[in-house]
Amino acid sequence: MSAFSRLWRRAPVWRLSLFGMVAFSGLTVLYPPHWLVKLYPPIGTLVHHPAASADSGGDTPSSSEEQDTDASQGAAPPPPPAGRAPQQTAAAGGDNGHRGDYTTSSKAAAPPIDAELRDIIPIAGRQLPLPAGVWHPVLTEESGPHGEISSNILVRTDRGVVTGVILVRATTASVPAKEASNLEPFCPKDRSVSRHLLAAPSGATQCAATGVGFMPHDEKASRDDIDWAFHRLNLLGFPMPPLMGLGLWVYEANAADGGKDFEVVSIALSPAEPGTAKLSTPLADWTPEGLGNSPFSGRFMNNLHNWLLQWAPILLQGYQGKLQPVASGTIRPGAADPAWHGSADMPPT
Repeated sequence: MSAFSRLWRRAPVWRLSLFGMVAFSGLTVLYPPHWLVKLYPPIGTLVHHPAASADSGGDTPSSSEEQDTDASQGAAPPPPPAGRAPQQTAAAGGDNGHRGDYTTSSKAAAPPIDAELRDIIPIAGRQLPLPAGVWHPVLTEESGPHGEISSNILVRTDRGVVTGVILVRATTASVPAKEASNLEPFCPKDRSVSRHLLAAPSGATQCAATGVGFMPHDEKASRDDIDWAFHRLNLLGFPMPPLMGLGLWVYEANAADGGKDFEVVSIALSPAEPGTAKLSTPLADWTPEGLGNSPFSGRFMNNLHNWLLQWAPILLQGYQGKLQPVASGTIRPGAADPAWHGSADMPPT
């Protein structure tokens, strides 16, 4: 009897390791990790849904994880609006090594929507302070050639009706300056009721703006627009008012490699009566002309404007990682927004 035969009969763990090596090698070929595809691109041809290689520009279909998420919800994610082709970076020599499509999702997931989030959550390696109340995650997404941009949608409800929506987009690594300006128009004047350039450290820009957002009737919505969050919530069947007051906070900073880091927080707040999606004023009162004539809509937008200016320094502290959690059963100073109808110890459900 040969030594191999004796080892085969007397070493069951060794036999199991040989079988496992063959089995796991096959699984690695069928479902290779992203780093292996980038290291050896031909292996991607053996996969049913090949991952994007390092120089593919992110033009392959979204990952199977995103497809599974959307299939469970019964609808595909809203595509970018017509006429907005994915922007590409500058030509070679001017992009500091950043290349690819920064608008196409590379990974998306739908966390358990019954998860309860309060006070502070991590986002892109930073802190995001939350307005008062219990917030629930709706969608998380990464986009960019290497997942440089992280996006999160959060929702807050009162008796089952949406009172607040947050869409936050932030860079986990710098992006080319051209891409940053294409992805995040800096506090657009044409859609703002009020707009303020705020003090910021050297090499950075900070802006806060308010506006009115009507529920979109078109199924198409850009991923960098709060309408995308509204559409996702409509797909999930959340009761929502026909419009919301919008608060926008944008922070953009120069990166050491010549690119840009940014964080954009869009906060939509409901002016509807507590516990309902019904407005006490007609939609015409929320147009630019109507805001000056309606006491209710004008007061709500003024309250939103004042609250956002108080909340902006808290958002900046979160971006800088300087926030400390508040005590249990309390809310952070300034966190009570105009659509908040609860208290620290008795939040709406």
